[in-house]
Amino acid sequence: MSTRNPDSRAATISVIVPNWNCAPWLPEAIDSLLGQSSPPEQVIVIDDGSTDDSVALLEALTARHPQLTLLRGERGGVSAARTKGLEIATGDFIYFMDADDFVSKDLFADFRSTLAQHPEMEMFCFGARMFTDKPVAERQYEQFHQRHVDAVLPGGADTLRSMIPHRSAHRTLWSSILSRDLIIRTGVQFLPIQNHEDAPYMFALYMSARQIGFTRKSYYNKRFMPTSLSQGKATFSWVENYYIARRSSESFLREQGLPPEEKLLDIYYQPVMYGCLIEIRKNNIAVPASWHTTIDQLVRKVTSESKRLKLLWYYPTIYSGLQACRRLARYASKR
Repeated sequence: MSTRNPDSRAATISVIVPNWNCAPWLPEAIDSLLGQSSPPEQVIVIDDGSTDDSVALLEALTARHPQLTLLRGERGGVSAARTKGLEIATGDFIYFMDADDFVSKDLFADFRSTLAQHPEMEMFCFGARMFTDKPVAERQYEQFHQRHVDAVLPGGADTLRSMIPHRSAHRTLWSSILSRDLIIRTGVQFLPIQNHEDAPYMFALYMSARQIGFTRKSYYNKRFMPTSLSQGKATFSWVENYYIARRSSESFLREQGLPPEEKLLDIYYQPVMYGCLIEIRKNNIAVPASWHTTIDQLVRKVTSESKRLKLLWYYPTIYSGLQACRRLARYASKR
């Protein structure tokens, strides 16, 4: 049974924000949510065992803002924090945001306006801008994770297959507002992994949504910090987690009685597949003996598709030299 508010213009929104040691950036993140031109009804911050001043800061904010809820717990990772937030979320729609980023002022107003025109829409997908962690006056924003389509389309394999070549089927949760009905109906769960955990979640939602709205506008502002977990030196778990994520998507298709869609999974996970080989080479990651056959199969698949990856894998010294020449040429062209 649908729990959606029948008046699309009055659709309620719950924002879920996992936090771990993000005290320096939390005020900007929370201000961007509470200061929306059409604010969310509920903002849930799940503190994941922070050891900085996050909790004190959040307690002060919740005392001033009744729509803000703080949940505290031991360190359990982003997936556990998101799950905890979902358990108490009451909104018709759910939005997951990272605690060190912020959103543009009209995100929820524009979403609600689009929903009023397309009441069957269950995902609202948008782009982002990236900026280096500097004071506001010194920031320069670059387009990042763009959606290259303005349309409301039916969900399912055909739409997903057509959006991927347009670079518009992103695998990150913060790039979409999601119907709570859709999440419940799909039964999708967060995987307890550190990398690629968003990808199978988003895949299931893309495949199951009644309608998906895409916009070229960029509402998300992604803070780049070289010291963040996502920028840390990869280990073999980065590669192993790709296989865990992909197997989750394969299981979803089986459970839904859908075709295996191996080619669709290949193109959906292609950046991650390519990333596995890049990370292995870049970080000199040792491949466990039990994984040699699996990685050899991945190498054959990826290098048959990409000359660049073939050069990287089989001739890494030549590849590094060419990359250095390109960087030098770009530098010289700017002088």
